[in-house]
Amino acid sequence: MGKNVRNRMIKLNKTHNPDLKSWVTSANEDTTDFPIQNLPFGLFRHRGESGSFRGCTAIGDFILDLRAVNVECVGSLNTLASKGKQEWSRIRGLLSHALSNEIQRESIEPYLFPLKDVELGLPVVARDYTDFFTSYYHAYNTGKLFKPDEPVTPNFKWMPIAYHGRASSIVVSGTDILRPYGQILPVGENQPIMAPSRFLDFESELGIIIGPGNKMGETIGIDDAEDRIFGFVLLNDWSARDIQAWEYQPLGPFLSKSFATTISPWIITLEALAPFRSPAFKRFENDPPPLPHLTSKSNEKNGHFSIRIEAHLRSEECMNEILSSANYNSSYWNPAQLVVHHASNGCPMSPGDILGTGTISGPEASEAGAMLELGQMGAKPVLLSNGEQRGALNNGDTLTLCARCSDNKFRAIGFGEASGKILQEK
Repeated sequence: MGKNVRNRMIKLNKTHNPDLKSWVTSANEDTTDFPIQNLPFGLFRHRGESGSFRGCTAIGDFILDLRAVNVECVGSLNTLASKGKQEWSRIRGLLSHALSNEIQRESIEPYLFPLKDVELGLPVVARDYTDFFTSYYHAYNTGKLFKPDEPVTPNFKWMPIAYHGRASSIVVSGTDILRPYGQILPVGENQPIMAPSRFLDFESELGIIIGPGNKMGETIGIDDAEDRIFGFVLLNDWSARDIQAWEYQPLGPFLSKSFATTISPWIITLEALAPFRSPAFKRFENDPPPLPHLTSKSNEKNGHFSIRIEAHLRSEECMNEILSSANYNSSYWNPAQLVVHHASNGCPMSPGDILGTGTISGPEASEAGAMLELGQMGAKPVLLSNGEQRGALNNGDTLTLCARCSDNKFRAIGFGEASGKILQEK
């Protein structure tokens, strides 16, 4: 294992100055997700084009082509992800200066386009996708529905549990989601049927985008782990619970998860998130401490992030209903710990790979990050403001995740959204 001897965490700098303004006036509005303090990475092409996507950043209601600062990204951000935090920080500094300095406006504006006039692409091509299970509250709430005597498995507090997902069905926000078919065992029956899922669910998550990877056989130290993280996206791990219930034993979920995973188009960098760090999860009394390779003084003090994530439902009957809201720092395991654990057996990761955080749920009922928890597996359907009751997602529903970081000392930043509309099965 790597030695835990250095604090490699990104420090605050002039790009985080809360008083910094942009000559793009919409970036200075309090409600924007994309002030000049954010500067995420994404891909765009002009609406109606059929050519390759190109690298960009978001600034207020606009995108800026990265070619404005002599950075060329075509097709994906994988190459940029591979270059490491010094290069990401250099580009961030160039963008911050260009978008705040009125003198550069004339040369930069030709590369600036309204968000409404562009199409945003899948930011990375993931070679692999791993989905973790890191929220104690999600583990407990779902576990007690199936195994009330032991809702949380003994290994949960010793390591971040995960399963290998399907990279080929990762889609960008705005992609329609087709209700999947699968084998379902009806209640009281002893023979499954092949049918469309009757219990389609969402999961509020974040996705960790891997930057420089590790070679096969190479492990990663806890204080070096964040050097391998390019940034974060929103992630909705769509789940067909009835298919999952029949298939998950003994090897875990498969077709109940692999039909679609939605991510947001913007990669929020660790540098942008530096003002919103928080301590590692405070373990409960009598919990075991993490094994030595999964902890350090630096990680314990500042290893988590305060990111508020919300799930919104829109249907023909309901315009916009907030289903849940929870903070990522309520998750038991933090990002560096996921990276360390993933590589602890020498498993290689590549630039652009995605590590899902698992469903983000908090201690309160309103903080449950999936319909399974919110409606207690249909026993207590979710009551919407229009009087409608829901135990699952219906055809025609649009489920949107959004997230925001806020602190009185710094400018709030957002993640954009990860949205998908559910269509009837074919």
